[in-house]
Amino acid sequence: MAELRPIPTSRFYVEFDGLTEKMIKSVTEVTFTGQTAGHEKPLASTKSGKTMWQSTSAGFEENPNFTIETFLCEGDLDWYNWMKATMPKSEGGDGKWSENRKNGSIVGYDAGDQEILRWNITNAWIKSYKVSDLAADSKDLATETFEMVCEQINRTK
Repeated sequence: MAELRPIPTSRFYVEFDGLTEKMIKSVTEVTFTGQTAGHEKPLASTKSGKTMWQSTSAGFEENPNFTIETFLCEGDLDWYNWMKATMPKSEGGDGKWSENRKNGSIVGYDAGDQEILRWNITNAWIKSYKVSDLAADSKDLATETFEMVCEQINRTK
């Protein structure tokens, strides 16, 4: 049996097509929830009065999503411009959603810098954008938070 080793949460990276070498503070809430069909009511009654039920997979309740928090860096508008490209023109964006979905990966590393985890992400786009609070008495670094939505997340390692 292979030795089980806990995986550190602090050794990771995120990249998307054209977005590499970025300062990522955190990745949170990688979630996707399946939905079922057929379980709401009995399917039939059978011999001896036994009730027959069936439950089947019906895809996702909603698209897989996750949140990425990046450090706000002077002159780096790459994440923001990606979000703007996918927003409708009526909302101040470029209205090019279908052309600007990106593929990417969330990768985890061990203490020896070896890749030990990987989630491949298909056709992602930015659903929401938030900037951290700015305050004269703060000692924190400014961050941007992007809620991402995608068509698929597959864990490959």
